[in-house]
Amino acid sequence: MFRLRLSLAFAVLVALVCIQAGFVYWGSNRVNDYAQHSRLASDILSELLELSASKQRLRVWASQQLMGANASPEVRDSQLARMQASTETLRQFARRDLSLWGGIAEREGVPIPPEVVELVAVSDLLNDNIAAVRARLLKLAPLERGAEFASVWQELNEVFDKARGRDLRELINGAIERQRNVMPVARAATERGLDQLRQQAIGLAALTLAAAVLLALYLNQRLQRPLDRLLEGTQALRAGALDHRIALGSRDEFDRVAEHFNAMAAELQRHRLDADAARRRLEEAVLERTSELSAAHETLQQIDQRRRQLLADLSHELRTPATAMRGEAEIALRGADKPVAEYRQTLTRIVGGVKQLTGVIDDLLLVAKAEADQLAMHVDAVDLSELLGDATEMAEALGARHNVRVQLEPPGAEAPAVTLQADADRLRQALVIVLDNAVRYSRSDGTVRVSWQLIDGRVQVLVADEGIGIDEDELPKVFDRFVRGRRARIHRADGTGIGLSIAQAIVHAHHGRIGIASIPSHGTTVRIELPCHFSVRT
Repeated sequence: MFRLRLSLAFAVLVALVCIQAGFVYWGSNRVNDYAQHSRLASDILSELLELSASKQRLRVWASQQLMGANASPEVRDSQLARMQASTETLRQFARRDLSLWGGIAEREGVPIPPEVVELVAVSDLLNDNIAAVRARLLKLAPLERGAEFASVWQELNEVFDKARGRDLRELINGAIERQRNVMPVARAATERGLDQLRQQAIGLAALTLAAAVLLALYLNQRLQRPLDRLLEGTQALRAGALDHRIALGSRDEFDRVAEHFNAMAAELQRHRLDADAARRRLEEAVLERTSELSAAHETLQQIDQRRRQLLADLSHELRTPATAMRGEAEIALRGADKPVAEYRQTLTRIVGGVKQLTGVIDDLLLVAKAEADQLAMHVDAVDLSELLGDATEMAEALGARHNVRVQLEPPGAEAPAVTLQADADRLRQALVIVLDNAVRYSRSDGTVRVSWQLIDGRVQVLVADEGIGIDEDELPKVFDRFVRGRRARIHRADGTGIGLSIAQAIVHAHHGRIGIASIPSHGTTVRIELPCHFSVRT
């Protein structure tokens, strides 16, 4: 509704402006026609006077020629050319005046003055008269002695003043008189047109101004109330009163604006509630995250402690063989020359120390490669029983030094012979690591049992000892690198804690799984499962 009222108001203002422009355009054209008529009347008068003066000069030249007073042909020709030019200009002015009066007569419903039409006819007669005058003057010669001047001069006057049987002198003089009378009339008409145009412009401008003021007052009054309500609503929202709503009832565009404002306020209120809920959730998440960060900090502290322990263990593991080799070499070099056999024994012990040192370094390199997924595998067909037998024999030698028995339990008479697709050296290394841990952390006179079975198409190898066991809280960390449990450090001071991580990396490289179950002070069982990449020979 308000949009319609506003459109109508603008339409009224535009219509008034268009009417004013139309009146001004019409009045300006009317005044312009009168002004042109006034200028043409002045120009026509000038040309008539010039034409009359030129004809009079030609009369003088003719009299001089008749009297033999050496009249110059150039003067004659110049005056004829000037008369011709004045006649042509007069004809153009006359036709323009006729055309102008035609527009005025059509617009104002008045007849065209007869003198305007007659002036066009006079301009046509003047062309014929000039032609006759030129022809006569070209033939004009001085009078002979005794010739009668009056008759010749009368004949010349007939040529000068007559055309098509009409008296040009009377026509030209009449036209001059009429133009002199027309000029003040045309000026007066121009001034009246200007006065009318000025009055119309002022009247229409006053009418337009009055309409604009009335419409502005009406629209201002109509706009003030809804704008005040909207301003009140925005101030309420700015103050935080999101439950404020604008009253409806005007049934126009402002009602729709108020509806959108109320919907916006409701949406803002909902967003505030959501933001409050989100802030509470964020605070809870921050508290939870802080707790997690605290736990992570404790874990990092534990990792740092393990790193320090690792550095200490690595220092011990590397220093012990290095110190032993240095000592052997210093003893061999001390004093006088010794027998070759004694040097050979020294070199043998040094080689053993180098092997021990190389083993530690190889373990570290293997951990680094496994971490970078660069563990090289050479897969081939491997007989499981032969692989377990080799690993068990290597563990038996270590068990003999620790008074621990290592037994390979056969799967049964009906068990199939299993051939795995694996890297024999790597898989043997993993088994030896597990068996080495089982032997080293078993009590004296204990037994380590090695067995295997097929479960759901997978090979499962079990290594069970009767050793010190692992505490329950340490079981999730046994495969972490450089981690050693409390019982392990008490039982053995040396060790790097990377053996089981190496074994895990090798088993995972074979797409298998490795797990540990343990009971403190009773023993530990390591379970290695390998996938179905094998062939069964019955």
